[in-house]
Amino acid sequence: MRHYHSFKKEDDGSFSLEATIIFPILLILILLFIFFSLVIYEKVILQYKANQIASRMAQTWSSSTMDLQTGEMNESDYVVNNGDGLYWRITSNNGFNKFGLQLSDNGVVARKKGREKDYAGDITFENGLFVQKIEVSLKKDLALPDVIAKTLGVSKVGATASHPVVDQTEMIRNTDFIVYGFNKFKKYASEYIPFFNKKKGNK
Repeated sequence: MRHYHSFKKEDDGSFSLEATIIFPILLILILLFIFFSLVIYEKVILQYKANQIASRMAQTWSSSTMDLQTGEMNESDYVVNNGDGLYWRITSNNGFNKFGLQLSDNGVVARKKGREKDYAGDITFENGLFVQKIEVSLKKDLALPDVIAKTLGVSKVGATASHPVVDQTEMIRNTDFIVYGFNKFKKYASEYIPFFNKKKGNK
């Protein structure tokens, strides 16, 4: 009994023993938290870049040589001089895709997408019936140790973003065409509808 009490009171090495067990666990948890934060950081940066590319590409879609960063154009960058063609919206903008026809775009769409050279990713252009849309998909490999990558279950991050194409010229042209067409329809309707009504009344 006396040896038992003396053994209980002698706890000089207990702190060293606890530190030896707990310190590696805390160190591992801290390292995992740091690497997890780095993964989240890379994900956020990549998502921001994808959104930026999609927005800039959509804003400058009207010319394949327009500066992607600033939107600036030289005299030779206008569509009549840069090789896009005056009617590129019909012939070189995947315009026939909306009707199920996969025709060549003469490389105009590829040149517009190729302006982004800083980030390697997948940029697609969709010309729908009412909406034209840019979709950007980016991926980046993470420089993580294999043990950390397996523990977190991630070796790369990805980000996707989309933005509708902003084409002010086409919007103004379509608006004028609708107004012009409506006025013509109203004019001819006012002439021919009473005629048909009168003819129907005679019968």
